[in-house]
Formats: sequence, C-alpha cells, structure tokens
Amino acid sequence: MKPVVRKPINDPVLSFFDDFLSQQLARFENPVKDVVPSVNIKENDKEVIIEVAAPGLTKKDFEVSVENNTLTISAHKEVEKLDEGTNYVKKEFGYENFQRSFTLPEEVFDVENIKATYKNGVLELVIPKREEQQKKVKKIQIS
Repeated sequence: MKPVVRKPINDPVLSFFDDFLSQQLARFENPVKDVVPSVNIKENDKEVIIEVAAPGLTKKDFEVSVENNTLTISAHKEVEKLDEGTNYVKKEFGYENFQRSFTLPEEVFDVENIKATYKNGVLELVIPKREEQQKKVKKIQIS
C-alpha cells in the first residue's frame, strides 16, 4: 500500500472539514479503540471451549471472572510510549481495553472448575459441564 501524501489546505473552513473527515475515515481504517476480540466456541459432551483471539498480550493483561452466571473476559494493556526522536508517519500498534461476556447457566456448567490458558495469541477457556448434564439423555417417544 502506498503512503498517502496530503497537501495542506489554505482555506480554514475546508481545512476544518478535511481534518474532521480524515479523523472519521481513520476510525474505519484503524478502529483500534472499538476492537472486540473474535471468539470461537466449541462444544462436546463434557465441556465448552471458548477461544479468544488476542495476539500481543500476556496472561497478566487478562482478567477472567464469573459473577451471577456471567463469564466476563477482559484485558487491559498499556499503550507503549512512543520512541523519542522517532518520526512516526502512522502508528497502529497498541491495544486498548476490551471485554466480552457470556451467560453460563449455572445448572449446566461447573463454573468452579473453569481452566484458562494463554498460548500463541489465543486465550482458551475450558468450561466443564456438570455431570448431570453430561449423562442426561432424554428419549422422546414418537407417536
């Protein structure tokens, strides 16, 4: 992608709108502040696995909690200071806070035994199902 070189606009009104529109367009080109990480959710008979794509973080950046049957995954990473003397044309590295929440029916999931690991940019949560749910099979009579 070629860098965009912009010529200064001398008209103050046009300059204002140009700056405003540039900022609005930049939000669509680089929506870093509005980022919500993507997730994969897998299920089998024994557990549900939630994978959260969060590259560039460390396990210390995350907080995972369950309150009132709501699993909340959040992260906070301080944006690194810019190198003094470095002339950035554009800087996109840096993460803001994010949060995702999921409702976990207490009667289905064993929230006391959730396990979490962070490896290769993916936070993985393994949420075991309660044994009653694992064995519970209801046969339906066909009439």
